[in-house]
Amino acid sequence: MLISCIIPTRNRPEFVVEAARSVLAQSHADLELIIVNDGTTPVQAFDDGRVRVIDAGQRGAVPARNLGVESARGEAIAWLDDDDVWTDRQFLKRCVALFSQGSNFIFGDGALVFPNGERKVFAQEASAESLARDNTILISAVCYRRALHKALGVFDGTLPYYWDWDWYLRVVRADMGVTRIAAPVVDIRIHAKNMSGMSNLAARDENLRRLCDKHGLLDIILKSHVDFV
Repeated sequence: MLISCIIPTRNRPEFVVEAARSVLAQSHADLELIIVNDGTTPVQAFDDGRVRVIDAGQRGAVPARNLGVESARGEAIAWLDDDDVWTDRQFLKRCVALFSQGSNFIFGDGALVFPNGERKVFAQEASAESLARDNTILISAVCYRRALHKALGVFDGTLPYYWDWDWYLRVVRADMGVTRIAAPVVDIRIHAKNMSGMSNLAARDENLRRLCDKHGLLDIILKSHVDFV
């Protein structure tokens, strides 16, 4: 089963190489790695025929992700943010096994890694009911059948901060189901340049209101994944 692993990146050369190496180290070798460069900094070349680098033309994070989906050739899509690292070399192999059992959308647990070296486990369930209250899924621990995009469309470009939560809601409300790998599969770096950082509070709040209006969500409090650990 070919899996398209997509890393969107924007001017983070210090991180993206490590992220890419964690993909290429997966025990499931039938993969393609698509690095979608939405920045001005060139991406280092890799001596591996499974790697493709695509220029997104600095159109923004969500258009870059949609370009990655459009370019994917695999039967499934897995996401990894450019500042995160897969820590479980068996992650994709586990996903393939779950797909063979009928799963459509898979997510794993992770660890939040802070600048001081502290690590906190992020392990949350997800269902239609829980996702109507909080975003409890890490995008860098997600793998799903590419056919979901044919059924549900592309990511919503009007939600630059909450496109992922919107996608999860669309998946569960279409009764596609979600399957959890109850084990850490990824390290999530927490740093000042995270999109969920404190400097983006006003923009995040406005975007959250838009998400709530779209999905009829009530009494949602602005938070980040750090608030769960």
